[in-house]
Amino acid sequence: MERIGLEPGSEIGGYTIVAPLGSGGMGTVYRAVDGGGDAVALKLLHPHVGSDAATRDRLRREVHALQKLRHPGVAAVLDAEADSTEAFLVTELVSGDNLEEHVRERGTLDAEELLGLAEGLRDTLVAVHGAGVVHRDLKPSNVIIGDDGPVLIDFGLAQAADDSKLTADGLVLGTPGYLAPELLEGAEPDDASDFWGWAAILAFAATGRPPFGTRPLEAVLARARSGDVDLDGVGSLTATTLRGALAPAAADRTSPDDVVAALTLVVAEGEPIADETGTTVLTADDRAATAVQGPEPASVAVAPVAAPVAAVAPVVAVNDGHTRAFDPNAVGDGDEDWDEDPESVDWIEEDLDASEKPEPEGSGYERPPALRRWGTLLAAALLLGSAGALYPGVALVVFVLLVVVVRTVGSAVEAMYGRRERAGVRRSDGAVALATAPWHLLRSVVGLVPSLVVAGSVVIILLGVSWWLIGNDHWVVGGSPSGQEPQGLTATILVGGLVLFGAAVVWWGPLSLMTRTGARRVLAVVAPGRLGALVATVVLLAASAVFLAQILTGEPITWAPLPTPVLP
Repeated sequence: MERIGLEPGSEIGGYTIVAPLGSGGMGTVYRAVDGGGDAVALKLLHPHVGSDAATRDRLRREVHALQKLRHPGVAAVLDAEADSTEAFLVTELVSGDNLEEHVRERGTLDAEELLGLAEGLRDTLVAVHGAGVVHRDLKPSNVIIGDDGPVLIDFGLAQAADDSKLTADGLVLGTPGYLAPELLEGAEPDDASDFWGWAAILAFAATGRPPFGTRPLEAVLARARSGDVDLDGVGSLTATTLRGALAPAAADRTSPDDVVAALTLVVAEGEPIADETGTTVLTADDRAATAVQGPEPASVAVAPVAAPVAAVAPVVAVNDGHTRAFDPNAVGDGDEDWDEDPESVDWIEEDLDASEKPEPEGSGYERPPALRRWGTLLAAALLLGSAGALYPGVALVVFVLLVVVVRTVGSAVEAMYGRRERAGVRRSDGAVALATAPWHLLRSVVGLVPSLVVAGSVVIILLGVSWWLIGNDHWVVGGSPSGQEPQGLTATILVGGLVLFGAAVVWWGPLSLMTRTGARRVLAVVAPGRLGALVATVVLLAASAVFLAQILTGEPITWAPLPTPVLP
């Protein structure tokens, strides 16, 4: 019986599952460890795929070919199980973000980075094709941007060059927008179709957008068939070169070597930009990075069209990332003129306008959530209370300084996320955040004043009431005679409680939301993930234990820089 959705700790084929990494049309990828404790990537094929004898036979031949291949641009295939319905593939776990994540977080690639990506992937594909394997599912999420260059991963859809069709007759498995036009017409995948996907990846890296859009699905396929690629905002030479590499007919395409040569020229001499006064040269670094408008689509199955279809129903299919089969008669062949005679299709446009949800405004960027870190913050509160019981002046000064820091960081980070939501990720985001840090510092200090005033007022009132109770013999502080400074266990507990109470008022007082948000943003960087939170909590608790031990052994209170109080 096949297992679906392996839990951490599960074992399969001698590998222990650690966590899921992602899922696609062919299977789910997990982070796992082998018997020696080394981390690997394990792709468990979906049950309907692993149960197919032809697929398992193909997987055996493919693994045999790939295991002979040793190339820095390919995640090494370490192991595979193809003799059971629970089929899986084990590869090297490559560190780094995939290209889709990289562009979303850091913006589009500049000229040098684009050239490095083009050269690295070209050389990798040449090596893969030399081993007799066609990848056939090239897309940004299958390219890892590593320290030593791009690395190609996920050969789950790859097939040997001399294999029969991967899918049943009438279906093509792949990712719309990154699937070569000839594959949509039922042709067999080959080196040329892989390099078409390579050019589509370069177009995404240069624009930050899927090269043929995302919806409706029929329009994506039609644009791919006609070569209508989105290269707005890209320099003229780069755009012309990529458009040529994405020509619908394989014979008309610019060769990979010529693409690399053109990108090399752009790096050396810049992009030629024509304006009203003539032709000028603008370096690629001067081109503003465009916004990422959402993740590239995942693999789906689409039916090839052998001949033009007379009429196309206005079906608005969206590439939602699920694998599915399409009726060949429901997908156009790309010859339709989408802008022809708009008056004759007004009723269709009105119907679509009424049925489709409006597209979100802005760039499509979504700011990461500021996750609450209750365990770490409670451990920090214990440390503040225990340290404040012995060193109230120092503890309060350090607390206020830390609050100013986290408010400043939080204000700068939230402002950067706001800019990204409006205009997308840009390479200048970090520099802008750093340049505006003094302004955010001023905002933080001014915004902190109301909380400090309220906290100070509350603490002073509590001290006044305590002084009155002690002076009228209604309250006796053990170990602290009248006319002397407060000392002893009771006094330290009271002082620590007052410090903690004042800090709580600052934490939840007026205009304190940025304090809490900033703390979450800082903790996300300083102590990321569950492991980071655990380590931070343990360190804070250990530090608290040191101060608590001093309190229990009768360590006297050090008031500096506060004045030393004297009991009435």
